[in-house]
Amino acid sequence: MEKKKFNLRTVIPLATIVFSLVFILVGLKDYGFWKGQPTPGFFPIIIAVVLLVSSVACFFQIARDKDSEAVRYNRNELMVMLGAAAIILCTFIIGLVPSCLIYILLWLKFVERASWKVIVIIELIMAAIILGVFTFWLQIRFPMGLLLDMIL
Repeated sequence: MEKKKFNLRTVIPLATIVFSLVFILVGLKDYGFWKGQPTPGFFPIIIAVVLLVSSVACFFQIARDKDSEAVRYNRNELMVMLGAAAIILCTFIIGLVPSCLIYILLWLKFVERASWKVIVIIELIMAAIILGVFTFWLQIRFPMGLLLDMIL
């Protein structure tokens, strides 16, 4: 029996398992989960737990798969992965909220080829949701980034 190779199909679930564990630990340690009401770490921890469960399930599914072929990604799948990596990198520089809004703008303009009117409307709605719901109502503190930390 041939030994199963360690490839990209196994690396991604392992990476997301580690990523989710880091978010769970940082969320519990630095932001809390619940103190009479949801704390700033409440939703990030829930999302990280869902990511952990789905990543573990994905890893075991891949480990049991005996007939898998080499992984091939199409252009749009690669664009999403590169975009996610860019958001993570830009979060350290300009913060999470501006990074996400820039990602949406670039995706709508260059991938979806949306008009500027549609882009502005969607950007305003997303900014209102992010700032209104998450920042003001739920009081979630998003990473500010190096530039905003220097300014503020």
